[in-house]
Amino acid sequence: TRGESTHLRFGIEYNDALASYNSSIAKGLDHEQATLDTVRFALARTWDEKLGRPWVSDLPMKTRETLIRSIVWYLDKFAEDPLETIILDNGQPAVEVSFRINLDIHSELTGEAYLLCGYLDRLVNWNGGAWITDKKTTRYALDEKYFATYTPNNQVSEYDFAGAIVTPVPIKGVIIDAVQLGVTFSRFQRSQITRTPSQREEWIHDSMHYIRQNEEYVKNNYWPQNDATCQMYGGCPYQTVCAASPEIRPKLLEGLYVKRSWDPLVVREI
Repeated sequence: TRGESTHLRFGIEYNDALASYNSSIAKGLDHEQATLDTVRFALARTWDEKLGRPWVSDLPMKTRETLIRSIVWYLDKFAEDPLETIILDNGQPAVEVSFRINLDIHSELTGEAYLLCGYLDRLVNWNGGAWITDKKTTRYALDEKYFATYTPNNQVSEYDFAGAIVTPVPIKGVIIDAVQLGVTFSRFQRSQITRTPSQREEWIHDSMHYIRQNEEYVKNNYWPQNDATCQMYGGCPYQTVCAASPEIRPKLLEGLYVKRSWDPLVVREI
């Protein structure tokens, strides 16, 4: 959309701030100094230099104030964190680990090989094994029902699949490191999510099926609606377009959205 996504912005700022903290701790900085540096990092990132004012949010539970509060309370709660960041062979902490995996499938349109690309939030040692952590922000209570939404879950399955291949030691699964956000509170909870080898195989098999299906859409230049997902996760940002009559959708796309090119092969830096 032409406007900023508050959910996306808040999630990025929260994740990057804590990634900065974890990197500092892994490099030997003490908790107090790393916390101060992290807060300064978040404050700087949420200051609008052009307008000379803080970032303004349209959601009362996801503001600059609730961001800083959540970061400070998280670091206070996990000051003695049992999750120990893994140090990679290059001496760097395993934070925001970029991965690229060649899949055993080529495009029938161009002949190019498909790559599975992404980032692992953090690799940690815990309870006698290696895990991937993934930070989540939500307005929902952090109960069994909430964590059950990650099995099955495409993103978690991708991280688990990638982690089983690219990590220096075999992983046991993914730890969802979640914060429930309210206007006046931030609550934290962690839960372990695991996949069996056969579940990993099933996920990549299904993913390749969807790749082939999408190539058919490209060849036919026809993209059918999947209206069963329109109300999922609070609604789709394209719902206004899909709800309109087909002949006026191009105008809506032109007026309400902008095109953005993203190259997943370009490694991002914090």
